[in-house]
Amino acid sequence: MSVVRPARSALSKCIAPTNAAAPIAVAPCRQFHSSVTRAKRQPRFQNVKAEELGLTKPANMAQFKKQHLPEYSEEQLERLRGKYTPEQVEAIQAGEKAIDAEDMLIQGRIRDDPYRPTYVEDYTRLDPRIDLKPAVEGAPREHKWLDEQDWMDQFSARFSELADRKTDSQLTRAMARALRRVKDSQGVEMIDLTEEELVELEKNPDMLQKYLVSEEDGGKAAGKDDVDVDPSDLLTEAQVQKLDEAIEAEWKKELEKLASEDQTAEASPSSIEMIEGGPAGAQRAESVEALELGKVPGVEGRYKRAEDPEDEGRDELGEYQEIKRITGLRLRDIEALYSKVLVTRFVSNQTRMGKIRSSSVVAIAGNGDGRLGMGMAKSTDSSTAVVTAKMLAIRNMKAIRRYENRTIYGNSTAKVGATVVELFNRPPGFGLRVPHRMFEMCRAVGLHDLAARMPRAKNPMNSVFATYKALMNQADPEEIARGRGKKLADARKVYYGGAVH
Repeated sequence: MSVVRPARSALSKCIAPTNAAAPIAVAPCRQFHSSVTRAKRQPRFQNVKAEELGLTKPANMAQFKKQHLPEYSEEQLERLRGKYTPEQVEAIQAGEKAIDAEDMLIQGRIRDDPYRPTYVEDYTRLDPRIDLKPAVEGAPREHKWLDEQDWMDQFSARFSELADRKTDSQLTRAMARALRRVKDSQGVEMIDLTEEELVELEKNPDMLQKYLVSEEDGGKAAGKDDVDVDPSDLLTEAQVQKLDEAIEAEWKKELEKLASEDQTAEASPSSIEMIEGGPAGAQRAESVEALELGKVPGVEGRYKRAEDPEDEGRDELGEYQEIKRITGLRLRDIEALYSKVLVTRFVSNQTRMGKIRSSSVVAIAGNGDGRLGMGMAKSTDSSTAVVTAKMLAIRNMKAIRRYENRTIYGNSTAKVGATVVELFNRPPGFGLRVPHRMFEMCRAVGLHDLAARMPRAKNPMNSVFATYKALMNQADPEEIARGRGKKLADARKVYYGGAVH
């Protein structure tokens, strides 16, 4: 705030004392910034509410409900009873009662946009846009690539078969329509088929096999059971002749109707039907994948790693078989080792095709009891580099000298590049006062009392290599004593009975 401004401008609100006898003029409040104040922005268009439009009036809501959410009529209920079972109809009515129409009017929205679905989902057909395709039953078969002549012969045979099938279906529908007209004109008792059976036959011509008489079965229809027929129910010869003439007349009318109309599109097979049995058909039984060779004599077991019974099925892919062969350890011992990724770098190799990026990983492994290994791996896949580095660390494990199984012998120094690592032994209970990467290495090897210092560069990878080098290059007191011709004795073990704490 500027020093030339009065003190009252520092307040966001200027409040007058309430106990004053006479009214005191309150100074106007001033903002801390110097920008120009703007009035509250008004909306460009006025808000439109449903109450103002009259949409919530009872009369308008009742009219909208009658138009878009009407109740089931008796005719619709009768149609539902003919299509569904009584339990299903009861469930439909219970669902209609559970949903309040007024809630649908107020909270719901009937879509009228051009992208609204043009169908009612009844879950009887699969929509390839949203539904999952069912699994194909049967084993895949390899597609056979035919030459031009064989392909033409197969195409012609397939086309003729489908055309004959569609023609038979057209004739069956025509016969069903003719029988329905004869049944309506000559009487119900003249034809044994019911109205529902004729409608079903017209919709599905394949149902004709159900009503055909088979000579092998002794003149009995496939769908009819043995029933004792009353002789009075049989038709006379005159009735049979009259019925045949009526059926023949209606049949000729249907044939003339079929001949006059253009039925080429209906009788010709569609492209989808032509490719139904091929690779792009609905079954998708053909596949370009090579079939399984099976057990080839002389090759069986050569490229498959033998499973070790001691693994108890925990190494199905055989990832640890090579490291087990090299180290002689069991899978249980390998899984019990402590491994840790200490350094991860992303490197690039410049080639004429561009930069090839890879991951460089440094990992350690130890058993916590005096053995430590280090591995370094690089790969374009990070997971592959991590696994390879850990396997190399397990493979390169070596023994590390430990004094009283808790610290190192004396002080040790190592230098890698510009990084210098100095390790110092410490008394019991001192703990690990080292950087985090050295801490992981000490925990893997089993050191508990140690101090470290890095006076120069602190490169992560060089610090790991220098620490490993310092642990491996410890001074051995016994070798020093032998070199000097002296006898080495531990004062703690000799004079204090091994009490080191």
